[in-house]
Amino acid sequence: MSRALVNSGSEQAARGVGLLHKAFQILDLFSDDQPTWTQREICDATDLPRSTVSRLVRYLCQRGYLSFQTRSRRYTLGIAAIELGRRAQLHFDLTSIAIDVLEDIGRQTRETVMLIGFKPASLEVVCLHQIPSRHGGLRVFENVGATFPIYAGASAKPVLAHLPGHMAESVLDGPMPPVNPARIPDASALRKELEAVRKRGYAVSREETYPGVAGVGAALLNPGGFPLGSVAIAAPLQRMTDETISEYGRLLVGTVGLLNARLAGIHDDEQADTAAGNGKAT
Repeated sequence: MSRALVNSGSEQAARGVGLLHKAFQILDLFSDDQPTWTQREICDATDLPRSTVSRLVRYLCQRGYLSFQTRSRRYTLGIAAIELGRRAQLHFDLTSIAIDVLEDIGRQTRETVMLIGFKPASLEVVCLHQIPSRHGGLRVFENVGATFPIYAGASAKPVLAHLPGHMAESVLDGPMPPVNPARIPDASALRKELEAVRKRGYAVSREETYPGVAGVGAALLNPGGFPLGSVAIAAPLQRMTDETISEYGRLLVGTVGLLNARLAGIHDDEQADTAAGNGKAT
């Protein structure tokens, strides 16, 4: 009898998780690119039965996570979803999530390591935290709280590269005053560079923000792929050879992979187990 009860409970739990998964499938559809959906469009996008979609959107509307627009017959995110996002943003501390990894990069490279946050409202990036260079002579230093436009520098361009298309184009089609007057941004060249950033996983900057400074940076992404900021390494230009930049780029790709997994709720030991399993499979 106890075994039957356990099995019954397990089945109910599995059904509950499955229903929760379907609800999140629906909520995840609402994006900057498509903020409104009809029930038919939701069915087509999720491949869920119409009866299931109807039941779930009705429940989500009752809870305030969706809102139904009577005139257009379309759904949008509701006030409860907006409030949840506001609370998450208020209590979200990117620095505490990344600090151990930033310190490890600092030990490995001995160069300045910066954690960068993205400010969507102003299309800027801001320095949230800095691990100072361990070099005794010439080194790069940035003020925590300093902001930069999203189109210039190794810490900014990875964010721009991962923005939704309409947001990125609004930047590329708009004015782009130079940060370093000697380096004038060019929209056509920047579009090609952003494609390269997406392919290799990191951006490179040479004197785009300050004379004599080079940098390498990679984007931090939320589980939906939207950029939250970046991790960047900055150093005097003479120490940033092509070989060093490639080495730092590979290091950052691995670093942001770990941090992006943390942001998705995957613990480091789970990543290690997955990697070990993959290694055995090969």
